[in-house]
Amino acid sequence: MPVPVQLTVQLTIKVAGWDAANHSVSRIDQGTVIMKLQHDLLAETGGGRPRLLVVQPLVGIGDMVWHKPWIDHLAAHFDVILACKPTAKAPILFTGTDGITDWIPIERSLRGRRGRHDGPLGLLRLAAEFRRSGAEHVLIMHHSATNAMAARLAGIPHRWGYGIGGSRRWLNRGTFLGREARYEHPTRKLARFARMNGFGLVSPEWNMPPTADAQRAADNWCDDLGIPAFGMSGGGLRDMVVMGVGAMDDERKWPPAHFAALAARLRDFAPAMRILVMGAPSEQPIIDAVLADPAAPADLIPNSAPLDEAIALINASRLYVGNDTSLLNIAAACGRPAAGIFAQSTPLDYSDVIIPIAEPEGRFGEPGAIARITAAQAFDVVARELDRQLVVRT
Repeated sequence: MPVPVQLTVQLTIKVAGWDAANHSVSRIDQGTVIMKLQHDLLAETGGGRPRLLVVQPLVGIGDMVWHKPWIDHLAAHFDVILACKPTAKAPILFTGTDGITDWIPIERSLRGRRGRHDGPLGLLRLAAEFRRSGAEHVLIMHHSATNAMAARLAGIPHRWGYGIGGSRRWLNRGTFLGREARYEHPTRKLARFARMNGFGLVSPEWNMPPTADAQRAADNWCDDLGIPAFGMSGGGLRDMVVMGVGAMDDERKWPPAHFAALAARLRDFAPAMRILVMGAPSEQPIIDAVLADPAAPADLIPNSAPLDEAIALINASRLYVGNDTSLLNIAAACGRPAAGIFAQSTPLDYSDVIIPIAEPEGRFGEPGAIARITAAQAFDVVARELDRQLVVRT
């Protein structure tokens, strides 16, 4: 029998509509929880702060950024153990999030590589790690049947999840999404699921402050290179833009010659502004190709800093411009203008700070489509934003 609990958060709840399963969708003030999920968990733990295993198994850094507002929100109310792929770099992305008490690396389906959680024995290993977390509640932010089965094998009694396809048989709590949600963008899918299950946000807010150490390293790096401050004193911005030149697959990589041509236009437009050419250490050959292009200005600054320092540098930049990849999503999470080059999919629209530089003919997904986006097209988008910043500054 549920234990009576005293709920201390006051809410104004209105019915905003009905979902496909005829469940009411509640509207709430930003930063609060519809208490349905919390009531269920508190009732089952005698009113203590429950331990909630959150499973987000998508592989990329950008994937984790998309889920971040809801995980941050849950971590404000529960002791969260976050299970995710090592490639998502969650411990860095959630540095400023209190309430995440532990991490479980999910090592399966790692971009073509097998890990210790692949196969039948791997499933049992994953279940054992879920069991060792001590969580009595699990929330799976995916349609994966494997993770739901691992939670069931782990003996976790209360199991929420999307419930799309085969995962439904292993779940026993909450309201499921319909099959039509399988191919929705993760932010829309999670937003709908959250509203249906008691942790919805009216206006999700992305927040990714740099760590103190990373900020200090970025400041020292900028000072050594003589990159001046931009805007109000103490605002933390530097007179620089970041060009993100890498991406997970070739069809999302704008050609190095295009980046070089864009940099040349930006140099003529703002001679004092510094231009960083940024990528992961593994993307150094792309950085080198941009710098070596005959059109590239001589003073481009290469940067392949660790992720935490890259976050600090993007957070201090006037603007990010680059491929549809993790750095674009990090820039959006930092609240910086993020001019994204989109050719394989329609532009992301989950954040108002994302400024699309889209394939001009609307033929997304075609091989080689990204080369149809010209440096002139990208420059027009970037220059408008830089001009707007100067107007605000004055």
